[in-house]
Amino acid sequence: VYNHFDMKHETAKLLESRAMRSLHQWSTQYNKEQNEELLETMRYFIEAAEVFSTIDAGNKTQYFCAQASLVALQIRMSDFPLLGQSETNARRALVEQSRFQEALIVAEAYGLNQPSEWVLVLWDQMLKPDLIEEFMSEFVSTLPLPSFMLVELARFYRAEVMARGDQSHFSVWLSPGGMPVECVRHLGRSFRCLLKHAWDFRLRLQMATIATGFGDVISACAKVLDRVPDTTGPLILRRGHGGNYVPLM
Repeated sequence: VYNHFDMKHETAKLLESRAMRSLHQWSTQYNKEQNEELLETMRYFIEAAEVFSTIDAGNKTQYFCAQASLVALQIRMSDFPLLGQSETNARRALVEQSRFQEALIVAEAYGLNQPSEWVLVLWDQMLKPDLIEEFMSEFVSTLPLPSFMLVELARFYRAEVMARGDQSHFSVWLSPGGMPVECVRHLGRSFRCLLKHAWDFRLRLQMATIATGFGDVISACAKVLDRVPDTTGPLILRRGHGGNYVPLM
């Protein structure tokens, strides 16, 4: 009936209610590896997104696409609860993703795709030196990397190193148990990966200064900044002998 009378809003609402009902049926079943309800849920979300896209409802379209992507991710990661999570558990699920694309799906589905939400995600990745390079490369190719995020991570690094200076203190950033002691030696390597993504030498110098222990980076940045004046005027040329143009000092 809705399709016959071109009632697109009502059609989309009906599809959404069917998706939520199917999702509820899946959540109450004993065997979570049975994915028929999830496949049905994903289909309803996709159809709802298609309907909203025809009436220029961009936010709704994006929301349902994000929900469909999360359902697809849940099917792939059947042993990791992703659907119907509280705000706290959604943040935990975001932090625990080791691959950027999967983390992005979780972030968009729960409205966590904000720079401030990614700080702890990147900090957790710093504890995985074998994965941080790939994660950061995908991150910067998809999302902006504001300077405040890098500065905050430098503060995290300094606090962690200072805490590890006295083994009676333990990291409490992410979990009650804190970071394993054997992971501390990997932090320096991971932090250097972050420094490479600070294209502004002043920002890189600020990060290295806050973090401490990166004298070589501080020296290299200082040399570069010494060669670049803080303020430069426009380049004015004059015609010299032989028709060549030379700077007018």
